[in-house]
Amino acid sequence: MSVIYLNTKTRGITKTVAEFSKQQGQSNREFREFIREQVIDHREEGMDVFKSPRPGDDRNNQ
Repeated sequence: MSVIYLNTKTRGITKTVAEFSKQQGQSNREFREFIREQVIDHREEGMDVFKSPRPGDDRNNQ
């Protein structure tokens, strides 16, 4: 199962803002388009996010 994290980086610390998993029956193309829309939405809200296959530093400690 594919998991993508939306992260933001401030003062050298990467934080996870959102986590998305590919749904059953969802094509790779649909999933990529959904992630792209989420990045645009978060940036419009003023959050400088980027997509990553890894969680942020705040999630690595759990």
